Amino acid sequence: MRPLSKRVALIAVAAAAAMSVSAQKKELTLSAASSLTDALTALKPAAERYIGAELVINFASSGTLRAQIEQGAPVDVFFSAATSHMDTLERAGLVVASTRKDLLSNGMVLIGDGSMKGPIPEGSLAAVLGKARLLAVGNPDSVPAGAYAVEALRALGLYDSVAGKLVLGNNVRQVLQFVESGSSPLGIVFLTDAASVSKDSPVTRLYVFPDSLLAKPVRYPIAVVSASRNQDLAAKLIAFLGSDEARAEFGKAGFAFP
Repeated sequence: MRPLSKRVALIAVAAAAAMSVSAQKKELTLSAASSLTDALTALKPAAERYIGAELVINFASSGTLRAQIEQGAPVDVFFSAATSHMDTLERAGLVVASTRKDLLSNGMVLIGDGSMKGPIPEGSLAAVLGKARLLAVGNPDSVPAGAYAVEALRALGLYDSVAGKLVLGNNVRQVLQFVESGSSPLGIVFLTDAASVSKDSPVTRLYVFPDSLLAKPVRYPIAVVSASRNQDLAAKLIAFLGSDEARAEFGKAGFAFP
């Protein structure tokens, strides 16, 4: 048997080696729009195996995430639910333009709390919105789904009639929760958010807004953040999220592809 002092020394060496390996383990931070929560959470284990690093995902509204990057938050990859927020960062040189890709597309839908059945014809939309006491949408200043909702309502000539009854959510998932909980009888969310509800949820799809109502289609751009210290790994993550494996998961969540 080894002397106690030698055994202690070996244990100390082993512990130091383990700490060194742990310290060398890389971590990658992805800031992603809230509407990507389900798909990216499901893809996280496979993504970590692909890039060989721990993936930390920060979900919030695209506008909030953009502001965090502008303020110097340590982010490696930005995955936005709107091109406008990515455009702002690109103009400021805060993302690597050559890595930018439009990975996904989405649509907008009016949902209800189960008190009425859908779908409803466009001719009934004004009456349905007019009777509702509240309409939940994302804050259009920071939540892309909210900005798209306002744009679609304006295009239909219905915004002025509902402006006084809008309930603003901090992100699109909060809007979904407002309707699911009965806090608001109606809400406007992404198609994928409506698809994410459980089978026993009271949420019903009432009306799908035509893409033609929007000046630009709903696109989800992704890019490496210029301040990232792990740009090779960040680019590798983007490659994975564009792979067949990732596309299958995104498709299952209801996303389409540009």
